[in-house]
Amino acid sequence: MDKDESGLTKAVADALGAQRTAALMELASRVTTLRRMSEDAGTNEVMLTPLTGRAAQKWERLALREAEDWVYVRSDDGATVLAVDEASEAGTREPAAAVIYPELHMRLVSWWLVHAWRSADLIVDTLDNLTRWRITSGAVTARAVIEEAGSLVEEQNAIAQAWRSGKAAARDSIQRPALVREVLQPVLLKAALGSRMKNSHERLQATNVLTLVKKLTKATGEDGFPEWYDLLSDAAHPAFGARIAFATPPLVHPSRAVTVRSYARSPMTLTGGKSVQALEPTVAFAVADSLIAAGTHMVNLLDDGLAIVDDFGLTTAAATLTRRNYWRDFHPTRGSRACPCGRGKWSTCGHHWGSPIPALGNP
Repeated sequence: MDKDESGLTKAVADALGAQRTAALMELASRVTTLRRMSEDAGTNEVMLTPLTGRAAQKWERLALREAEDWVYVRSDDGATVLAVDEASEAGTREPAAAVIYPELHMRLVSWWLVHAWRSADLIVDTLDNLTRWRITSGAVTARAVIEEAGSLVEEQNAIAQAWRSGKAAARDSIQRPALVREVLQPVLLKAALGSRMKNSHERLQATNVLTLVKKLTKATGEDGFPEWYDLLSDAAHPAFGARIAFATPPLVHPSRAVTVRSYARSPMTLTGGKSVQALEPTVAFAVADSLIAAGTHMVNLLDDGLAIVDDFGLTTAAATLTRRNYWRDFHPTRGSRACPCGRGKWSTCGHHWGSPIPALGNP
């Protein structure tokens, strides 16, 4: 079947209507840009374990014996050690910063990349399902898009709030890194390890999915999400929604004695004389509408989220404090030079302690 510029067949485009088709085309274009930027990216992540007692003593013996560039910090009572290897020359001069900032930045980068890859996959798969009129699969992936968008709303808001607090911390070369880690570490830990599985840690319980749908509804102002999610869930299971995924709405005889539904593997139309009317594909509309609303918001969030990740890296100069390589390991520059984040001149991007974090809520 011939496809138009949106990738949809004419029959599918006609069934969805011009407005939905245009919105899907715009979303597809934005996801293509996201994939070009992130598809081939790879990164490394470091997670530090606080050491106490014999573990701390063992680390100290090994660190003295091995020819490695270790830096470390101790807790106020001296009982706990937080240490990292591969420190740069600059990192050895600022041990507290070198221990804390590269770790947090690497974890922020991997957090963003995983969301970007997952978001792009789910959006593209749902678009492909609509293109092929695979409404059953489309219901499953569209529901996952809503869940992913809700998760991104929750986690990104928490990260932004934590970094806003950390970036405003008073200038103190020793205490500031600890304050930044104190606010960001719990957020990143839950984002990485949060789970609904039976044996997951009580403090790392992932947020209930219906709560995520409510947060997405509040964040977007789109009241359709609860109803879409219910219908898509029904269609994703062997339930009523699945039965009507390839059906027309009920056509009721004026006498109400007879109700007729038509079923087909492709979009259906009602022909009367010279007129042709597309029959409303209820579940397909829910797939398309929820995808447009959630997918568009998700791409906006990812734009904002990457700005926060870059702001953290450049404000803390994290990449200059380690010899490890990772994605977005930008080094600060000066004056009117182009900022490594790609969003303007260094002097206007605001990667400085005490300045606001990047504005959120891209259109």
